[in-house]
Amino acid sequence: MNLGRAAALVAAMLLSFAGTLAFRVSVPAVSFYTRSVLEASALGVGLLTSAFFVARASTAVAVGSAVDRWPKALAFASAPCFALNALAVQLYAYASTLPQVLGIRFLQGVLNGVAWVTVQYLLGRVAEESYRGRAYAIYFASGSLGGVAGNAIYSALAREPMGVVLAVSSSFFLAASGLAALLAYLSRGFLGPAVLSTRRGRRPGEQRGGSAVAAALLLTVVMGVSVFGSILRGDLVYVYLNEVLGLGRGGAAAFVASASLVALVGGYLLSWLSDRVGEYRALTAATSIAFVGAVCSAITSPLAALLGIALFYTSQSAVTSVSRRAAVTRYRLGGTVLGLLNASSNVGSVAGAALAGWLYDTLGSSTLILINSTGASAMMLLMCFAPLASLVAATTLTRTEVQK
Repeated sequence: MNLGRAAALVAAMLLSFAGTLAFRVSVPAVSFYTRSVLEASALGVGLLTSAFFVARASTAVAVGSAVDRWPKALAFASAPCFALNALAVQLYAYASTLPQVLGIRFLQGVLNGVAWVTVQYLLGRVAEESYRGRAYAIYFASGSLGGVAGNAIYSALAREPMGVVLAVSSSFFLAASGLAALLAYLSRGFLGPAVLSTRRGRRPGEQRGGSAVAAALLLTVVMGVSVFGSILRGDLVYVYLNEVLGLGRGGAAAFVASASLVALVGGYLLSWLSDRVGEYRALTAATSIAFVGAVCSAITSPLAALLGIALFYTSQSAVTSVSRRAAVTRYRLGGTVLGLLNASSNVGSVAGAALAGWLYDTLGSSTLILINSTGASAMMLLMCFAPLASLVAATTLTRTEVQK
């Protein structure tokens, strides 16, 4: 590994940490402000997550397709997006109605949609195939650590005015902007034509690019996990932990931070598995863990909820990194597939967050039990579907190779 490649990888990891911290430190502050000061319903709080992911979904595919066509021209697109995020987060202090807060969150979603698709594409092009899954795992683990740090910082600042929290968020967004510019500069030499996997010795389903069936599998698993993940990672989880389990504002943030920290090791191991035995087997293992996590988190006990949330965070982290590895490694239009994956994830997050908010207003503490039991069934179906779809994809690609 040459020095330029190593420096670009380090820049991507630091960017993932700083950019995620910048956003996550403001999430609980805005959630509690919307709920307590603006007196929004749980549905209104859930719509914060929906607005964000609607915006990300609406930009992800277009940005991914554009990056495939003009990778060098758009390599620097993420830096100004993070800088604009630093300004956007300050607008929350002047928002006096729920629509205004939703509008700001929508703007942040657009900016994040452009920034993160570009960054993930650059990382996939910089990292070599032999360790690309682990590179994505460390990248997303760095983001998880950023989320842990963001929640921990908010927990320490929970009694401070919201303006203090927003100032911390803006400062880290500016740091992320600088790191994004550095990553784009260091990645310029790795943005030639995409090279797909052609190594011998792989199973038939993993040779020379991906099929439409394999892509459908990726999109299905990512969307399914995101529907449930939007509840356990979105704004509403803080309200649930505070109001139902009685953990308090700081305790809710610390709870989510602890679960995220536990998930780091498990997510890395599953991504390592994808480098060793292939993406689709790793996805099957991840959906199995998601099923167990969904069942555990349906129990209204702090210990069981912590275990369930940690297991599901592990699964979601692995699905995120492994699917991105598959996109860049198996498809010529890797940026477009990355965009589709991000869009599928965002659509799932929108549906899950809105549904959870409405049910929370209607059913109260029974919400998570109902959603988790349904989510557990969905994860079980995905777990059963993964091996079947992998077999179909393998057969399809084997016939293609024979015809050639």
